[in-house]
Amino acid sequence: MARAGKIDNAGAADGEADANVVGERLAALRKLNALTLEEVAARASLTKSYLSKLERGLSSPTIATVLKLARALDVSLDRLVGGPLDSRDILYQRAGQRVPFSPARERAGYTYEAIATDRRDKAMTPFVMSPPATLEGQELVSHPGEELIFVIKGSLEVVFEDRTVRMDEGDSLYFNASLPHRSRSLGRRQAQALVVVSEPARRR
Repeated sequence: MARAGKIDNAGAADGEADANVVGERLAALRKLNALTLEEVAARASLTKSYLSKLERGLSSPTIATVLKLARALDVSLDRLVGGPLDSRDILYQRAGQRVPFSPARERAGYTYEAIATDRRDKAMTPFVMSPPATLEGQELVSHPGEELIFVIKGSLEVVFEDRTVRMDEGDSLYFNASLPHRSRSLGRRQAQALVVVSEPARRR
């Protein structure tokens, strides 16, 4: 099991290891701020039982949930899913250094890989997303801020309450992330997209 302050990249391919990393960081940050499970759950609009499962590595959060928890604890998303923070102005990261943080087994086929997790005080949260081929049984989600989606490979569609936008390789979409949305891959191969989320300013 990885220590709370460091991602165990050796176990990043294992869904359980990823859940444990997020859970340990979440528990450590909650205790550091002298907050109870009830207090953090209330701030993030989650149930106490679900938060407890997250801390014990028994469940894996969605992107929207991770963002809620980061706001509830007044920290950046990187503090929950990233490695040691870095203040350098230029941060280079190889493809293999991306950090998986939402196992597909609990997201009905979604996979996420965080980018530049070591960068301190980012104004943006970038990650690579591979959506599933179906949205059956999944609700649209929303979160504060703005979102950019750039398709790296394959084709996908982003579903909003009042419209659906098809995107092919090289296409981009910029929108208000408070609009409920969800994406899915089209065609025979799973699409891959770069997603960048900007969050409302917070206290540092």
